[in-house]
Formats: sequence, structure tokens, C-alpha cells
Amino acid sequence: MSFDDMADRVDRRALLKYLSVGGAAALAGCSDSGSESETPAGTGEDGGSGSGGGGGGGGSDTEFQSALSGLGWGENPDRRMSSLDEWPIEQRQQVPDNATEGVDPWLNSGAIADSPYEPVPGWEDSIASEVDTIQILNFGGLEFDPATLATYALFEDRYGIEVDPLAIPVDQAIPREAAFLSSGSETPVAFGIVLSDTLTTFAADSYLESLNPMWPDDSMWEPYQPLMQQSFNYSGNTYVGPNTLEGSMVHARPDLMREQGIDDSVVSAIADGSYTWDDIETVMQAFEGTDVYGWAYRGASRVYTYRDWKKMFYQAGGSIVQDDGRVQFNSDAALFALEKMIDYLDQGWVPESVVNFGQGDLADGFLSGQFAMVPVFGDLVPRALDQFEPDEQYVPTVSPEGWSDAPNPTRAGIASPNGVGINVNAPPEKKLAATLYLDARLSYTNAWYEYTFEGNQSYVQQVYDDAAQANAAAYSSIRGRAMSLNKVEQFPQARALKERVSQELQAAIAGQKEPAAALDAAQSFTDTVLGQ
Repeated sequence: MSFDDMADRVDRRALLKYLSVGGAAALAGCSDSGSESETPAGTGEDGGSGSGGGGGGGGSDTEFQSALSGLGWGENPDRRMSSLDEWPIEQRQQVPDNATEGVDPWLNSGAIADSPYEPVPGWEDSIASEVDTIQILNFGGLEFDPATLATYALFEDRYGIEVDPLAIPVDQAIPREAAFLSSGSETPVAFGIVLSDTLTTFAADSYLESLNPMWPDDSMWEPYQPLMQQSFNYSGNTYVGPNTLEGSMVHARPDLMREQGIDDSVVSAIADGSYTWDDIETVMQAFEGTDVYGWAYRGASRVYTYRDWKKMFYQAGGSIVQDDGRVQFNSDAALFALEKMIDYLDQGWVPESVVNFGQGDLADGFLSGQFAMVPVFGDLVPRALDQFEPDEQYVPTVSPEGWSDAPNPTRAGIASPNGVGINVNAPPEKKLAATLYLDARLSYTNAWYEYTFEGNQSYVQQVYDDAAQANAAAYSSIRGRAMSLNKVEQFPQARALKERVSQELQAAIAGQKEPAAALDAAQSFTDTVLGQ
């Protein structure tokens, strides 16, 4: 589940019909369609305490690093992957009826026993073989994370090492992590990391072990989404393995558009993903003066105002991190996107209430018929399919290409990846055991259940095509294409900078600041914080 969004969850009954494997009850991964839940503040600039040793690196445990390098990471990397031929759908469907009740049901299921995943070569002769149990911190209760329970079971089955889960409420997770890391605690051994918020701080404070030996060859990244390598690496080191993934999609009501007289060529372009922002403006204009709006965004949320602006910023061709490493928020593309948000409000093409919108307002408005299109993450799919007729009344699609007059029109969205890092303070043998757990999370098996059973997106690209072929998840092909277009950027002090940028965006949208002045203020803060 995406960290920012876990506190409020979608209707899981919808996933029983549309996202489960073999009809088993599934739980949705949460992103940005529920009610407001934001990453907690007050723990340092982006979730860290700032009290660690500022060295920037991790990997300080030579015994661990030597043991890590001694395993056969580059031997038979295909052992993590699978196919419908190698792992038939009938075997994948052998999930336990009580899949949310702990590890044991999964351990006793064919879903794990028949999985083709093979352990890391050489681990039996390593210090990890001495380990019986490792503690892993999870964001929120595991009853909401059945795919994580499945991976705990896969790890225990293949390595004989149990997971001692430490489930921390979402709003307490980052402060608790910062506390145990800064205190030098040996536990938990591994813990969730919000890659867009806390990775850069934890890495700079030397709280994380470098995992570079796990990737001896760049080709080992090829089965995964390109954004994985982008988001798992910082300052020349790989620090995490995969946890959960979400990213941009657009959800549309073709029936409302056709009823409003919008040309079928525009509706078809939206449905097949060939549309642009010019088409969205056509839709918005067509609904002008009615009780339906063609589009909307969220103008009153630290997390979601920034997200909705950043999608448009990327589609205008912008990048936050420049070629020379400078972090810039007041570029031509940034101003273009912000001025578009304000212009749509001024023209009445989005409701006046967007200045008060937070996380769940777009999804709720879409489901109630208030909006013909909304830009939220993929967890809206099962909710929409539970209410609307596929294709006729509802289609999910990819992000739009930018406006014809944008600085550099681009088809791109944003990703919300989460990972698992390893506590630099833990004993070397337990840290090595934790890398074996990360290897299990890198497996096709983990990705399959994250996607088809829990409803999150997949880091493994092949899962989308296989799920489409097996009819195991609704609109799988378009969801995979949407994710492939999503972008991640890493920069220092991310949490503090995003919060300030969001404040300035909200002020401009509310008419309290000129847009250029708002972005210049955000840039001045950025330059001061980063010393650039």
C-alpha cells in the first residue's frame, strides 16, 4: 500500500469480483482515491530526525558487506521470475481462504508450495543460515496486506527464517523509524521506506545499508519497471528492495461525454490513451454551465495538491532535478502548469470547491457522477467497476500528453513507490537474512499477489501481460502501460521541500499570491535549504 494513503481504504468487496485470484477475497492497495491521510510531520525535514551521523552512505558494516558480496546474486537471476507456462494459473489460484489471518494459512497453501521462486545461491553457507527470526516493520496492520503475508510465507518456506512483524500505525511509522534509527537500536532489522520522502534523509544520515552487491549486473533490472532503479538508488547506492507501488492513471466516463455531445473521436482517443490535454480542455468546455465538470484537482492538501500539480508539470515537459543536480521548482513548465490550474478555476471549468479538495474528493465526485474525468491512482478501478458498466460507462486510461502550447508536451505521470531498507545497526547475520527477504520481494510471485490479489501495481513488468492473458485483473494492459509512463525523481530534503511547494501552490490557487511569486518563494526556500 502507498504510505500516504493507507489509513483510509477502498471498498474491498469490489476487489472480490475484479481483482482477486480464483474468487478469493482481496484487499485493495490504497493510493489517492480514499479520504485524506497524509504522511506525518514533525519528525525532521522529511521524516528523519536529522540526528544521525551525516556521512551519506550506509554500508559501514564490513562483515555484512563481505557476506553480501559472497552470495550468488548474479547466478541464475531468472530464478525470481516465472511465466504462465511454468507456473500455471491453477496453481496461482491456490490461495488460502483465510489469507488475511497470518502467515500460516499461506505456508500451508499451494500458492506458496508451487511457486517457482528459488533461493539465493550460496545462502546456506553464509552467516544468514544462523538466523531463526528477523523483525520487519510494516506500515499498518497486516490484515490489510495479504500479499505481504504471502511473501513472509515464501521467505520462511524457502529459507526457514521466520518474520517477526512489527505493525506500526501509519501516522506513527516515520517518527518511530526515526527514533529507533537515531538511537542505534538493532531492531527492527528491516523497515518500510517512503521513497519519495524519507529515503534521501535516511541515506544521508547513514541509517541504511548499501545493497549494491545485490545488483552485480545492470541487466538484472530489466524485468522491472524503469522507475524501480530510479527510486531505489540515491547518491550512487542502492538502498532498498520493493514494497508497494502505485501511480498515475486517468478515469473517464464515456457515457457522460457522449451524452454531452462530445465528438466520438475525442472520446475514443481518451479511451485508447492517444489523447492530449487539448482533448481534456474540449471535455471541460463541453460541460461548462452544467452540473457535471469535465475535470478537477485537489487544491487543499499537502500531499495531493503537490501531486496534481506535478502530474501537469511533467506533462508540460518539466523536471525538478536538473542535469547539473540543481533542484528547481520555478521553471517555465512549473509556471505553465500552475497557471493552467488557476485558469481552469477562473473559467469555471473546475468547481470553485477545488480550493477545499483533499485526497478522496476526486474519487468520490467521480463515483457520484460529478466529474467526467479524474486523475487519481489505480485503486479507483475496482470501485468504479463495482458501480459502472465497463467500457460503456467507465474506462481507465493513461496520463494525457501535454498541451500543444506547453513548453515540451510530454505523456508522463507520477509514481508512488515504497521500499524496504535494512537497519545499519542490526547484527550482520540478521542484515544478510533481511537481504534474502528482499530477494523474495523481488520475485514474480510477490509481484503477482501484490497486483492480482491485493490490488497494488507491479514492479515486475511481465505481470501485467500475464494477468491480462489469464483474466486475473481488470484492465491489466492499460494499467501496465500507465505505470510504464510514470516518473520518479529523488532529491535531498524531499519532504520539507514538497511541503513548502504545496503551501505556495495552494496560496496561488486560492488567489492569495501571483503564481510566479508563489513558485519563486518555493525556489528561494529550496535554494536556502539545499545551499544551491
